[in-house]
Parts: sequence; C-alpha cells; structure tokens
Amino acid sequence: MLHIKTIVLTLTLMLISSVMFAQNTLSLDSIISIIKANNPELKVYQERMKSQDALVSGASAWMAPMLGIGTFMTPYNNFSRAGNQQDGSIMLVAEQKIANKSKIRANEAYLKAQSNITAQLNAESFNDLRALARSNYYDVLTIEKSINYLSKNLLVLQNLKKLSEIRYTYNKAGLAQIYSMQAKIYEIENQITSAKANLEIGKIKLNTLMNRDKYLDFQIDTALSFKTYIIQNNLNETVNNRSSIKLVNEQINSINLENKMIATEAKPEFSVQFNHMQTYNTVNPNQFSLMGSLSIPIAPWAAKSYQSKLKANQFEVAAMQFQKENVTNNLLGLIATQQKHLMHMQMELDTYKDKILPTMQKSYEVLLLNYQENKEELTTVLTAFKELNDSELVYLMKLNEYYQTLTEYERNVEQ
Repeated sequence: MLHIKTIVLTLTLMLISSVMFAQNTLSLDSIISIIKANNPELKVYQERMKSQDALVSGASAWMAPMLGIGTFMTPYNNFSRAGNQQDGSIMLVAEQKIANKSKIRANEAYLKAQSNITAQLNAESFNDLRALARSNYYDVLTIEKSINYLSKNLLVLQNLKKLSEIRYTYNKAGLAQIYSMQAKIYEIENQITSAKANLEIGKIKLNTLMNRDKYLDFQIDTALSFKTYIIQNNLNETVNNRSSIKLVNEQINSINLENKMIATEAKPEFSVQFNHMQTYNTVNPNQFSLMGSLSIPIAPWAAKSYQSKLKANQFEVAAMQFQKENVTNNLLGLIATQQKHLMHMQMELDTYKDKILPTMQKSYEVLLLNYQENKEELTTVLTAFKELNDSELVYLMKLNEYYQTLTEYERNVEQ
C-alpha cells in the first residue's frame, strides 16, 4: 500500500513539474501576444484613439445660446420721474446661431480621420516592437545553442584531459600538453559564463517588452525549427499594405478632409435674435423684435484667412505625396536587397550545416581515435578540436545574423 502511494506521489510531482515547465516555456508567438496585450507604448495609442473617437460625438454640437438683459430707449433722468411718467423698457435678449450642416459633416469626418491616423501609428509601433521581440528572441535562441555547443565541447576537453593524465603516468603524454588543455578548459568555461550573462540580459529585454518583472525567469522554445523567408513577388502591393505607407495615406486624407472643413468657412451662417421690451410704466405697450442675420464670409477682407489655410494645406499634401514616394522607393529597394541577402546567407548556412561542420567533426574524430591508438600527437587533436569549436561558433554567429536580417525583412513586409 505504501509502495502504491509512493508511486502516485511521484507521478503527481512529475505531472506538476511538467505543467510548471510547460507554463514557464514561452514561444515567440506567445511573447508577441503578451507584448500586444501589455506593452504600455501600445496602450498609449489605444487610449488616444478612444479620446479621439469621443470627440466625434460632439462634432454635431451647436454653439450655446446667448442671453442678455439691459435697457431700451431709456432717458438718463428717467428714474427721477414718477413711475407712471418713466419712459423706456427693460430689454431681454435671446440669440441663437444656427449651425451649418455642411460644416458639421466636414468637422465630423475630419475628427474621425484623426483616430485612423492614430490607429496606423499604433500598427507601426506594434510592428517595431514585434521586430524588437524577434531580434531579442533569436539572440537568446542562438546564445542557448552556443551554451549547448560549449558545454558539449567542455565535456570533451575534460575527458581528453583525464585521458592525457592517465597517459602521463605511463610517460605517453607531456605535462605541457595537459596544462595547455587545462587553459583551454578555463577558456571555454569563461565563454560559457559570458554567454549565460548575455542570456540573462536577453531575457530582461524580453520581459521589459512584455511589461513584466524584469528578472522573471522563463525558457524559450529551443526546438524552434529553422525559419526560411517568404519571397514577396508583388513588392508594390506589399509596400502599399505597410503601416508606414498607410499612415502617410491617412495623413493626406486628413489634410484633404481639413480642406473640406476649411472650405465650409466660405458658407454663410445664420443666427436668430429675439428681443422683449418690458416698459417701465403701464401706459406704453410692451414691445418685441425678431431679427435674423446672415454672415458674408466671402467678403475679401474675411476670405483671406481660410484661403491662405487652403493654399498652405495644398503644399503640405504635395510634400506628403513626395514623402510617400520616397518611403515607397526606399522600401522597395530595401526589401529586394534583403531578399538577395537572405538567399545568399541561407545557402552559406546550408553549406556550414551539411558540409563544413560534418567534415570537421569527422576529421576531429579520426584524429582523436588515432591519438587514442598512439598514432597522433595531442597538439594535432587539440588544433582540430579548436577549429571545430570555432566553426560551430561561427555557424551560430551567421545563424543569428541571418535571423536578424530576417527580422528586419519581416518588419518591412508586414503590415
């Protein structure tokens, strides 16, 4: 019975530890999702969009009515007279300006456009944060792989040192060679320590992007398969879908809508005024007046204001069109260059992985076997080992360079 309980407890602990490990392992997609939900930089844009959307509901508001009180046709010596001999009236004034519907519609469309601009700024900011997350993630990934390489090579050196010490007791190995090997062991241990420090720095950067505790530890998906780039055949369509291009389009659209709003200033505005005069005496009758007024904004001295704004915005739109052309041209050239660069880098990585590293591994293994059979010197084995170790690290460096270029490429082709 006790044996069964022990087994159940062991299985439970194993299950809990496996779940905890699974929860502690973050894939690249999971990190990007957390960044999208928690990063404060994106929340700034989201709250700003809510603020701008809230302004749209007030676009149809009219100006507040005007109320006034005063005297009407009242002599200066009026109040020194008897009440039934006083002239003039107390005047109550109410005035309302009637909003022009075309102005309301133009203002509403302009305010809606501001939210669209912020939405594209949010998309561009997320694109930058996503690229930064990928860059840091690939850094951590290659550092993890380098630690695995170095740990494996450290174990090989330690075993080789033990073998040399055994051979030294039989006068078949030199003491200098053992010291040289120990120095190489220290060197690799130092490289592992440095790599672990860089690993912690990379995780701090990712935690910062996720807006979490900076020292919260987690594992990455080291089983991530080699990611190849996707060739973008229709580059013009790809570039036009970029958030940076859409941002310029929204800004141009906003200025055009602003021009429509400014153009409505040339339309007349109406106002209605009602006046009620309450006489001071009971002899004269009470009076009223009802007056409508119409503004004439096309008068030359009044039209200068909105005409100059329209002209300035036309120049601004032309400038933004050239800005869009410049961004598009640069992106097309950059994407095409990166595609060629990635193709060359991928071929180089395939050569390292399929030819260079396996060949050097076989060469090292043959030399090690010959050394064990007293057919080769230890210095030759160590030289082959160093070349293999250096080539493995060069491969990882090139792999990281490939991933960083891929990250920048994806940043340029994604929306």
